[in-house]
Amino acid sequence: MNEPLNTGEQLPVKIENKFSVDDMKAFFYLMNAKPDTSVQLLKETKKITHADIRDLNERVQRKLQNHQLVGQIASINLHFDKGKILDYGSWAEYERENWKTINQTTEAISIEWDIQIKLPRYENPQRHTIKVRIGNSFTPKDVMELMFQSDNPSEIKESMSAGIIKVDFIDQVIASEIIERIVNWYDGLVKVPRPAGFQKRLIKHKRHIVGITNTFFPVLLLAIYHYYFIAFCSWGTDLTNTSLANIQLALIIFISIYFMGRIFASIISNWIKSKIDSYKYHPEFNLTKGDQNAFEEYGTTNSVITKDIVQKLIISVIAMLITFGLREGINYLLN
Repeated sequence: MNEPLNTGEQLPVKIENKFSVDDMKAFFYLMNAKPDTSVQLLKETKKITHADIRDLNERVQRKLQNHQLVGQIASINLHFDKGKILDYGSWAEYERENWKTINQTTEAISIEWDIQIKLPRYENPQRHTIKVRIGNSFTPKDVMELMFQSDNPSEIKESMSAGIIKVDFIDQVIASEIIERIVNWYDGLVKVPRPAGFQKRLIKHKRHIVGITNTFFPVLLLAIYHYYFIAFCSWGTDLTNTSLANIQLALIIFISIYFMGRIFASIISNWIKSKIDSYKYHPEFNLTKGDQNAFEEYGTTNSVITKDIVQKLIISVIAMLITFGLREGINYLLN
């Protein structure tokens, strides 16, 4: 029998090391695993200028100076109308941009700080990311598609919010302090003015205005018909003249006028709805040449729309009064 050879090799010895939960989190984060995330939604719409964006960056930098910062890079992403997107890989590129040459209006801006911080209880620097999104470039169609495709309710809330702060972190204290500082910055911004006066009432009661127009305009047309019918048609007041032919004729006239009223009511209500929907809202951003033009158009366009609606309303009331008063004039001339 052959005896086993002794090569002198030693079997590996099992070494046990104790790792804390924070150590494991840091390790997996470095291996591109999903870190812990803290999110703060921003609800109110605020005015944003370049000075505000620089102020935000300065506040973040002052906060980071309180820690042992190893390295960082800031990137800025801007969404404009007509699908244009500008992505700046560093803060210096953002500062070098000539904003007067951009004619598009700004819909949203996203800022991300990717930082490496040396924490006392870790041997290696730990990565933290700070993401701030102001404005909303999502269309109602995009939100509906997200509602059907996503199983995460938080994604839907984020897409519908006026802004969001998201921090991926290893150290909870740093994340909370940064979010608090950004929230304080946002709370100090000027609110975007909301519609007021006549425009506010039209927007608020648009559905009721359209519904009333569709319902009562055919009735108004029938009332005008009846008003003239009893004045100039003698058989309309003769209760004995109730032959089948006259009843059929009255029903035909009644139905015809009613459906004519429905057609005209649909045209009028669609015009009212399109006018109310064409109201422009106060621009949220003042960054580009296009934003400045949008602000000038905002006041001018809304004034023209309100003036047009008021003029048409006055003309309609005058036309109604003339219509009801015209019968008395005709009666006077005939008699």
